[in-house]
Amino acid sequence: MLKQLAPLLKRAKKDKDIVAVMLFGSAARGEKYRDIDVALVLRAGIDSGSMFDKRLDYLGEFSNLDIQIFNQLPLYIRQRILKEGKILLQNDTDALYDIAFDTIRAYEDFKSIYEGYLEAIENQYATA
Repeated sequence: MLKQLAPLLKRAKKDKDIVAVMLFGSAARGEKYRDIDVALVLRAGIDSGSMFDKRLDYLGEFSNLDIQIFNQLPLYIRQRILKEGKILLQNDTDALYDIAFDTIRAYEDFKSIYEGYLEAIENQYATA
């Protein structure tokens, strides 16, 4: 797996927009996997169109990987990546810490709503 990731990490190390690269999903958990999920953590202040273009650019070059932009993922997935993921590259430790802290704080604010939603769905299927 590291052999597949090495070219991506080499390029990301030179990319001033990338704060960090994280492995997530089944590969990060050490489980059997079909694909390799990678999140590019981008610096603050990049607009969503530029993030989209960045993802397309990396997907075009590294089509063997499932590349996501961390900043654009749903909050619950970002929280899971921080909890279960593996940091493969850190270009800016302070910026990564700030992004992680903001994500965790936002998730804690959102957590009761999310858990209530999941419970409602579970109850709906239990009675169906």
